[in-house]
Order: sequence, then structure tokens, then C-alpha cells
Amino acid sequence: MGACLAVDEATVKSRHIDRQNKKDYNAERRVVKLLLLGTGGSGKSTIVKQMKILHGTDSSSQSGTGAGTPGLTQADRVAAVDTCRSNAVDSMGVLLSACSRLGYSLGSGLEDARVRVIKATESGCGGGVYTSQLAQDIAALWGDVSLQKVVIRGNEFQLCDSAPYFLTHATRLATPDYLPTDEDILRARSVTSGIVVVSFQTKELKFELVDVGGQRSERKKWIQVFDNVTSVLFIIPLSDYNQVLYEDNTTNRMRESEKLFGEILNCIFFKRTPFIVFFNKVDLFQQKLQIDSLKNYFPEFNGFQDFQDSLSFIKRRFLSKNKFPDRDIYNFETTATDTNLVKNIFAAISEIILNKMLSDAGFE
Repeated sequence: MGACLAVDEATVKSRHIDRQNKKDYNAERRVVKLLLLGTGGSGKSTIVKQMKILHGTDSSSQSGTGAGTPGLTQADRVAAVDTCRSNAVDSMGVLLSACSRLGYSLGSGLEDARVRVIKATESGCGGGVYTSQLAQDIAALWGDVSLQKVVIRGNEFQLCDSAPYFLTHATRLATPDYLPTDEDILRARSVTSGIVVVSFQTKELKFELVDVGGQRSERKKWIQVFDNVTSVLFIIPLSDYNQVLYEDNTTNRMRESEKLFGEILNCIFFKRTPFIVFFNKVDLFQQKLQIDSLKNYFPEFNGFQDFQDSLSFIKRRFLSKNKFPDRDIYNFETTATDTNLVKNIFAAISEIILNKMLSDAGFE
């Protein structure tokens, strides 16, 4: 009888493990894994920040339901102080260097300010040395006519998209009680290294957003996150058409993005994986088209020098790369720093994914 009892206990334990494994498997199937891909500076990390603003994260959940409180936490804001201040210092340092290289001269009375800013950039810890004096120096330099001319030629050197924003707000960043706003954090630029996973819950679905560095040196890590991907979210920065790579000053950024998109789109891992494509930075693209023709960088473009023709040309180039016609591709025009726009687009994406999951489960 003792032997029978032992067998019964083993059977019960085995069945319990089987049930738990099945439960874990079903729970895993309900998680929507979105893989964020794109070149460096495309706006991937900005999308991650938007999800934190709109939905919070699982780590911020207090209810035990897995749904976090929407919005950035106090800790998020404190952690971003140094990054925002560094963006202001580094951006001014880049402009001052370009000003000299392009043959412009600063106005009178700005030499001391220039020297102090250069010293701050050379220290390598711009955010940590961001004093009220330094902020005043940056504001004074930012008001110089020559530097404004340099900004217009920003595609000729590596200037962060958000440089004008942080330089305009230089003095605000120096206040003793400064905490970054949502917009500050969305516009703050820092290089993503490694793999960042952010989990959050909407009303219908649980998401796992995987962000990986977009620089060439980071791409060898991408294959580590190719398993069990629900959809690939690929970010294409429209405004990159007249810039070169950070890593390679001879390669056009948009051509690099186009090449990378084709490789990922037709990767055997993603043969049946739906793609969501964000044609991002619409606002900057529209501004640039007013002063720099797309045809200067893509001679094959024969349309009018306006937003719609230029956008259509770029979309055709990218979307025509698809070699798997049965695979679903959804594309959206985005400005990743616009929270309301991202909210509406992500609602549409959630509905698409939910309907596909229901369809795959046999519900039409």
C-alpha cells in the first residue's frame, strides 16, 4: 500500500507539473512580443519612452494585475537629468566645432563663454558640470547669428535632432530643482547599448517591447531576440535622407536604413512575421524639404519637391523590398515625440494584432 501511495503521489506531482507547464505556455502565447529595429538614431528608444508614458511598465504596477500606472516615475525623471543637461552641453560643443570648421566667426564678447563650454565638453561629464554660469554661456552662444547659420548646415556634421530644443531651454535645465518634463525625456538622446526589454499591459493585451542598439556594432546582438516575435516594428527616419552615418561619414543614412530594412524584411526568421513600419520624423522631414531637395541625394527621384511626392518615393523604395507577398506589412507616418499621435497609432496596431491573434485561433 505504501508503494501504491508513492506512485499516486508521483503521478499527482507529474500532472501538476504538466498543468503548470501548459498554463505557462498559454500565458506566454498571450504575450505580444514586438521587436524594435532600425538604424542608430531612428527613434526606437523614443517609442519605448512613449509606451512608458502611455501605459507605464509592469515594474510600476501596484495592483498585481500587471498593468502599470501610466506616466514616467519620479525615478525616471531624476535619472534623465544628467542626460538632458549633457545633450545641451554636447550639442553646443558640436556647433562650436562646426562653426570653426565651416569658417564662421562668433560675435564679439563670446570668447570666454566659448572657452568655458569647450572645457565642459572636453571633461566628458557635461551634465555633471552644468552650472548656472554654463547655462548662461550656452544661451548666449545659441543667440549668436553665426551659430544659427551653422545649424542650417547641420546635415554636414553630426548634430543631434533635438539640439535646438535643448539649447533653447538651456537656462531652465540649470535650475536647482530641475526635473525633466515628458517632452525633455522624449527628446533626450542617448545611445542604446545591448538589449532593453520593457513590458506593459493594455486593456486587451500584454506587450513585451524589445529595443536593441541600432549602430552597426550593436547589430550582431540582434539574433539573440529573434525567437517568438509576434511582430517586427521597424523604424525608418525620413529626415535622414541628407545625412551620413555616425559610424561612417561616407554612407548616406537613408541608404543604410534601406539596406538594413531589406535584409531584416527578407530574413528567413521573419518569413511569416507581420511587419509594422514607422516612417518616422515626419516633422523634421517636412522642414528639411524646404531647404534641401531629396533629388540631391537620390538622383533617381523625379517627383515634385514637396512632402507628398517625396514621401511616396521613399515608401515605394522601402516597401518594394518585400520578397514574401503573403506576409502582412502595415505602415504608418509618425513623429515619435508626439504622444497623442503615437497613442492613436498604437491603438490601431493593438487592434491589428488582436484581430490577427483571434483569426489565428479560429475566430473570424
